[in-house]
Amino acid sequence: MRNKEVRLYNVLFPLWFLMIFPVTWLIVLPGNFLIDSLVLLISLRVLKITDRKSWYKRHILPIFGFGMLADVIGAAFLFLMMILEVYDIRNELLLTIPAMLVSAGLIFVFNYFVTFRRAEKKTRLRLALTFAIVTAPYTFLVPSAWLYGF
Repeated sequence: MRNKEVRLYNVLFPLWFLMIFPVTWLIVLPGNFLIDSLVLLISLRVLKITDRKSWYKRHILPIFGFGMLADVIGAAFLFLMMILEVYDIRNELLLTIPAMLVSAGLIFVFNYFVTFRRAEKKTRLRLALTFAIVTAPYTFLVPSAWLYGF
């Protein structure tokens, strides 16, 4: 039996970190809500959607909730692949990018099929794509060694 040390290097939004230090939720939740709000408000303006206030009130909580869910699923995927040692430590990027794409894909699916399901097809496609691209967890790409000194 091998006794290898597993280090969780390349995650800024790690599941284990949020569990060990629950106070970080006080930063993660408002930060994500603010980003989702800005993306929604700017998108509504760019798409020239009238009644932005009503759109915002109706959609911000599902957008935020599904975004957090997608990020947690992506982080769990990353965590699982690290535990299973599916990657070589020198090629962390080959694991991190798929985890980020899993989250982005889920953001698109959740928003397209649930959050914006009542919107016109062209509008819901544009909004779902915008959220998938702009709010994908790019922080997965930031080496945690920069933050935690590993």
